[in-house]
Amino acid sequence: MLQPAFPLLQILNQLPEGGLLLTPTNRLRNRCQQVYGIGQQASKNWAPPAVESLQGWLDKLWFQLQQMQWPPAMCRVLNKEQRQLLWQQCVEETLDKGLINTQQLAANCDTALAQLIQWQRINSLEETESALAPHWEKTGLLPDDYALFKVLPLFHQQLQQRNAVTPDQRDQLISRAFAENQLPKLPQISLAGFVQHSPLVEQIFQRACDTLHNFPIPDKPGASVKVAQCHNLEEELLQAARWSAEKLQQNPDSSIGIVVNNLGQCRPLVEQVFARVLEPQWLDPAQAAYTLPFNFSAGTPLAKTPVGAATLQLLETLRDTFDYSALRTLLFSPFWGAQSPEELHLRSTLFRRLQKQELREIPGSVLRTWAEKLAAELAPESPLPSQLNQLGDWARRWQRAPAEIWAQRFSELLGRLQWPGNRNPNSQEYQQLMLWEQALENFAGLTEFSGAQPLNKALQLLRQIASRTPFQAETRDGPLQILGVLEAGGLAFDHLRLVGFGQQQWPPPPAPNPMLPVLWQKEWKMPRASAERELELAQQLTADLLNGSDDIVVSYACEEDGVGQSLSALFGAPQPAEPFEQDALAAHYLALENAPALEKIADANLPHLSAEDCAQVRGGAGVLKAQALCPLNAQLRYRLGAEEYAAPGLGLSAAERGNLIHEMLAAFWINCKSSQQLAAMTPEQLALQIRSSIDTAIGRLKKKHPELPPKFWELEQVRLRDIFDQWLPLEQDRPVFTVEQVETALTVTLQGLTFTLRLDRLDSLVDGEQLVIDYKTGQTSVSDWLQERVREPQLPLYALFHPQAKAVAFGAVKNGSCKYQGCGELTHPINGIKSVADSQKEKEPELIQWDQLKQHWQRALEGLAEEYKTGHATLAFDRPADNDNQKSLWPLNRWPERQQ
Repeated sequence: MLQPAFPLLQILNQLPEGGLLLTPTNRLRNRCQQVYGIGQQASKNWAPPAVESLQGWLDKLWFQLQQMQWPPAMCRVLNKEQRQLLWQQCVEETLDKGLINTQQLAANCDTALAQLIQWQRINSLEETESALAPHWEKTGLLPDDYALFKVLPLFHQQLQQRNAVTPDQRDQLISRAFAENQLPKLPQISLAGFVQHSPLVEQIFQRACDTLHNFPIPDKPGASVKVAQCHNLEEELLQAARWSAEKLQQNPDSSIGIVVNNLGQCRPLVEQVFARVLEPQWLDPAQAAYTLPFNFSAGTPLAKTPVGAATLQLLETLRDTFDYSALRTLLFSPFWGAQSPEELHLRSTLFRRLQKQELREIPGSVLRTWAEKLAAELAPESPLPSQLNQLGDWARRWQRAPAEIWAQRFSELLGRLQWPGNRNPNSQEYQQLMLWEQALENFAGLTEFSGAQPLNKALQLLRQIASRTPFQAETRDGPLQILGVLEAGGLAFDHLRLVGFGQQQWPPPPAPNPMLPVLWQKEWKMPRASAERELELAQQLTADLLNGSDDIVVSYACEEDGVGQSLSALFGAPQPAEPFEQDALAAHYLALENAPALEKIADANLPHLSAEDCAQVRGGAGVLKAQALCPLNAQLRYRLGAEEYAAPGLGLSAAERGNLIHEMLAAFWINCKSSQQLAAMTPEQLALQIRSSIDTAIGRLKKKHPELPPKFWELEQVRLRDIFDQWLPLEQDRPVFTVEQVETALTVTLQGLTFTLRLDRLDSLVDGEQLVIDYKTGQTSVSDWLQERVREPQLPLYALFHPQAKAVAFGAVKNGSCKYQGCGELTHPINGIKSVADSQKEKEPELIQWDQLKQHWQRALEGLAEEYKTGHATLAFDRPADNDNQKSLWPLNRWPERQQ
């Protein structure tokens, strides 16, 4: 069992009646109580030991003074959030807020004032100016050069108006109470585990007792200390985790300490590495969530926990505008309402429908409209539409309000959304839910300091509180403790590993407070003031760490920020430790690999399509194209609905730009019916018609993208006009034609499958011939029509169901490369549309005439339709490049596993 590094029972036995043992942290205090309790198990009853943490003891003393109604103590102590807000208000009223980071400056001011009080440089805020005057004169510095002293008078005034004090002023009052005999003296106070404390705390100790004893950590002259050199921090952690695994394997009951320098900054990486080595199954997505069996002294911000992050995201719905990525997470959050199959299907369908709108941000009105439509079809009992309508109503009605009212509103909103879901939370989630209620209560307590505020400010403030509220999971007392440097003080371990102690990290560099003169901080030996101060503290901490175990390994990264380094000189020159090559995760994978082999059954067929599915095939000609490229992917995409999530980007997507060209040309030929009408237009009439066609196309898209500025659409008009000017000569140089159909729907049936197609354009030529045109803004190839598996089936389908069609062609409408690409048998040739024979690189005797090509299309397309209808789903690609273009389906078709 983990023990204190000092003789606890001996110290407690030596305490006189009424004496007290103080520790610097709650963790050490709790450990002392546990060890004492185990030693008393032979007794049926025993009194708890006289052990308190420093902060807990001061809190009790303050409560005692208030219970006594001592006049100076009849005030409230502001918490961190209240002080931060008060400082920010004072900063904004006093300084030019346009030039500063208000939040950071307020935090620095709070720390600076605490240092002045704790180091007893000012006894009261009223005497600040007179108390510091000699120091200003001595150094030749001016108070006006430091923002703290401009803001402090207003801060002091605000404290008086609210009858409030800071925690450090409270400590001053506690010291005064002992001096005035308002609090009874203790016969003895024993200190254990302390490294350094402030002069004000020392004064409290001296005044609070008749005798003060400080018990240092006993030396361990025979301790084994070794060093491990690693390439980087991750390797250090990996070696530490493997070392811990070996020690636990040798003795599961041994106590192991992992002390990580700057643990708070790298906690996620530490957790990931130790879970990988010690709990590899924890990384399995199929594994139910559970608390890792090792203890961390550093917590995770509540805002980054599953409950905290999801709850803040739910509250963001009040903005009534939704980002795509956030909405995707939100709709499938387990903390939002019922998770029935019908509800999940509705939400999935809703998100897909919104995705097709290609909006960068989704207005609440659009979300509500689609939710109501889809719910009526898929889940009439779903609460989603009414929930969204209620959110929209609140978003309109809820105006500026104090924090207390916003807290009530937020709770009402969460209740309406059936938060936190209908499943039972696991242990960690339950603890996070309790901590969320505490954070919301702290937010409500800011009413007096924040005043009435709009939604955005309220959400920002609540998020800041959640980000500064640490979540520390309550775990069983395991053998492995992962601690920061300060938290490890006073504890003894069977085995101890120190991580991150290179010469650049230890001692840490100085970081004096910018709100106080550096000369003062150095002279008064304030925290982080100078390299000498940091060295002195690091020496004491290092000594305590080295006295914490008989078996110690200290590691460091041989390179930090691109600069080589060695072990911190404070550890001397220990012998090198043996590296660890074994990896528990590799052993876990090996066990899976050596598991009994499963029988593999090749099944390349899905069930046949039902009669209902055959009557209306979703996807049009795209179904046959996908079936030609890869049968399995076609079934996944069009029958099972697998779609790649495409996050909207800035401006217009490539698809939207292509649709603009389609709509521009459609609008032009709806009005200009033939080549004769085109030729008869004057330049002015032609320019007017082109402008009208462009405006028609852009007008439809403008409604969809109200966020794009007028200048954007002006540039888009220039682009479209440029492309139209390149395309128009191709039309003017053609033989006589009449435009018969533009953007016309066509329903065809092939092998019992009914497809709905959209025809871009159908032209009538001389002698009754017809030309089918499909506009393309991407890459095109006529050879795709001539393969055994027709890779571009749309135009061949049109040709089969238009008997008078004698040619098909892509209209390649691309900037700098406008042309017709096609094949057929035309009486009057068109540039770019070749004969069937000339379209082939290697001429096939069976494919030299138009009728032969149509017969080939008939056979090929019927074959693809039959494959799709019967569920043919082999994982085979017509060309290797087709696989690269469909990587989004790899998680379903599992192609990478097949390659392995």
